[in-house]
Amino acid sequence: MHVERVTGDYIEPDIIDLEDGTGCLFRIHATDISEDGTIMLSELLTQQAQLWAPRPPGSPLGPVIHVTWHCVAGTANPVVIEVEEGPGFITYTVDASVLTQHAGDFLGRLDTQRSPYWQRVPKGYHDGDDAGS
Repeated sequence: MHVERVTGDYIEPDIIDLEDGTGCLFRIHATDISEDGTIMLSELLTQQAQLWAPRPPGSPLGPVIHVTWHCVAGTANPVVIEVEEGPGFITYTVDASVLTQHAGDFLGRLDTQRSPYWQRVPKGYHDGDDAGS
């Protein structure tokens, strides 16, 4: 997963699927994410992606997974993003110096909307050349 810190005119956060199917690009304006935040989010989202795969073509949509970002000022460790997961939710908690709540709310809506097209996969699913087959 890639995170791009966009400068210039303001844009709302966006998630773009890469054409080669290898992941997504998260585009977030520089006023919404710190420079270090791009690295932190990229690493976290890459780890999280190992738990998910697109649903096979023609398969029914899955359940909606509610994704929430809590951007909290003064977390105990601002370089750590906490993740809590359950059957129907994912909650990220990050220091507000890394990501604004506005961006967090926007990313949460985008991820929630995309969630029925993805499925959770077991550890090791993406290992090897024929991952998932």
